[in-house]
Amino acid sequence: MSEPKVLFEDHGNIAVIKLNRPEKRNALDPETVMMFNEFSEKAKNPKFKAVIVTGDESAFCGGADITAAASEDGMGWESVEQALNEGYHVGLNNMIYMDKVVIAAVEGACAGIGCAFLLSCDVVVMNKSSFFQVGFSKIALIPDGGTNWLLTRAVGYQKAFRMAAEAKRVGADECLDVGICSEVVEDGKAFEETLKLAEHYAEFAPGAIGKTKNLMRDGFDRSYLQNLDEEAEAQENFVGSPDNLEGVLAFVEKRKPNFKGE
Repeated sequence: MSEPKVLFEDHGNIAVIKLNRPEKRNALDPETVMMFNEFSEKAKNPKFKAVIVTGDESAFCGGADITAAASEDGMGWESVEQALNEGYHVGLNNMIYMDKVVIAAVEGACAGIGCAFLLSCDVVVMNKSSFFQVGFSKIALIPDGGTNWLLTRAVGYQKAFRMAAEAKRVGADECLDVGICSEVVEDGKAFEETLKLAEHYAEFAPGAIGKTKNLMRDGFDRSYLQNLDEEAEAQENFVGSPDNLEGVLAFVEKRKPNFKGE
């Protein structure tokens, strides 16, 4: 019996969603997409304080499985638009709107719509030999899964346009320079280092981390004054909360706080 195409690992307060199609460089077919969506819902459980999305040593994600798209039943949906709206977008939105940090551990290739999965994470750790390639123009398509929006905001319009239009392969060091990732580690170390980072995030007050993510994500679509008002309202709710009081007490007592998400 073959292994599932996506694996879910429970590391206590860390959830790991791992693409598991090494023979296809973790390319996404309908079953893989739907399993990812299911596990991204499961990762919303409050017991998890951080989520890791990864592949294996073969690749992070090689994009959509075009061999599946060329088969008799296509990608399993009636149209590409339906595949995106009812398939891919579900898991991508789960990552973006999840009230906890989502971290990508990237080994090897990240290509096609895999780029949208990477960009939908809050923190990205890449190994030295990994790369990022929005390769849609090679097959006369446009970037999808939110890549046009996310990449432009990550690196700026001109860099994003050239990466997409020229299907540029962007190495890990350049990804670090332009803001696609926040850390580059030795080959074979991406997951190990990401797990350490996730455990570090799990020590913070989950409400504050989740709201910080929400305010920064939503800030792309709101005015400065709208964001300022929501900050003030949120801060009013956090001040005096059990986690806030614990954090202040721990600071005074010079010890590590024990946040409970309250």
